[in-house]
Amino acid sequence: MDNFSNEEFMEQVKDSMIRIYPKDIVKGKVINVKNDEVFVDIKYRADGIIKLDEMSKEEALDPTKAFTEGEEIDVFVIKLDDGEGNVALSTRRVEGLKNWKKLLEAFEQNQVVQAEVTGENTGGLVVNVMGINGFIPASQITTYFVKNFKQFLGQTLDCKIVSIDEKKKRVVLSSRVIQEEKLDGVWEKIVVDEKVSGKVVRIVDFGAFIDLGGVDALVHVSDISWDRIEKPSDVLEVGQEIEALVLKANREKNRGSLGLKQLHEKPFDLFVNSNKVGDVVKGTVVNLLDFGAFVRLEEGVEGLVHVSQVSNEHVEKPSDVLNVGDEVEVKILEIDKDKQRISLSMRALMEPKETVRENRKFSEKPQKQKRERRERVESNEQKDDSFESENTFGTNFGELLDGLNIEE
Repeated sequence: MDNFSNEEFMEQVKDSMIRIYPKDIVKGKVINVKNDEVFVDIKYRADGIIKLDEMSKEEALDPTKAFTEGEEIDVFVIKLDDGEGNVALSTRRVEGLKNWKKLLEAFEQNQVVQAEVTGENTGGLVVNVMGINGFIPASQITTYFVKNFKQFLGQTLDCKIVSIDEKKKRVVLSSRVIQEEKLDGVWEKIVVDEKVSGKVVRIVDFGAFIDLGGVDALVHVSDISWDRIEKPSDVLEVGQEIEALVLKANREKNRGSLGLKQLHEKPFDLFVNSNKVGDVVKGTVVNLLDFGAFVRLEEGVEGLVHVSQVSNEHVEKPSDVLNVGDEVEVKILEIDKDKQRISLSMRALMEPKETVRENRKFSEKPQKQKRERRERVESNEQKDDSFESENTFGTNFGELLDGLNIEE
């Protein structure tokens, strides 16, 4: 056996050791595992040690299960002396470097990554992507304006990497890009005058918002039904699946306007197709004004009974003889298709026009007879007065002659 001097022995020992530097990634063998640290032989003059805070999340949960004595692992060299004679190592940073490479590949290949929202500030959302901190600006969170960022805390968003700086360890992401790509397919189906399906997600006084798969569309209260409704909640409820007609579509604002009543034939058209002037129909009094009463007919349209057509007797105002809710029978006097107006009459059913004329003639005849009789009476009285005047004159003249004793 060869005899080695101490110097030669130390030289061989040095030669058997690898040269390592901070920030290197080297291979090592696990030689001891504890609950809060792991010792690793990295073929250096000192063993390496991995503290709990330098392990990945999964490893830190239970190091005794994550590491096995004798297994070979990759470690990151933090510093050559941790103050206790050991080399400070990290498995978390090895994973981080590997993930940086994955992020660079995802960026170059325009791939989708998942970002967990861990915080928020005035500019946007702080996220964690593969163990690396990233940022989503406010304008890149979603397709619509967002004021409350806290609602996203704890959520995991699908994103694409907008920019990446490995030296500064800075990653900027966008969730909006993913949503817009998904919306491209949705907007292909949103065409004016075409039918779409959606779900009622919110109801307000002026209408209901419908989710068309990422696009919010409004059904205004005036476009819900041909009938009058007080509020949208009388007809719709949140979660209800509906079919509607696209009235307007704004791709830039990611909004649309829908109509429900437009999928049904107009009540006026239904009325015109099934009724004509002269028909007698039934309806319900729905409104009373000084000039007339509005009556809702079976088709859902409303017609006007003018105050002059309410009764065969004089009526000051319709409310004198009618109440809202009264069921009435009316005759159709006129249908104005251009103005979509319907004139109705109750009087026409009480007294036909022919009878009115006969009654008028009958009422005028005795008046004429009375007038003629009065004229005759007045004429006779005048004659009588004249006769009396003549007789009076004659009598006085005879008396005068007697008084004078004039003989004939």
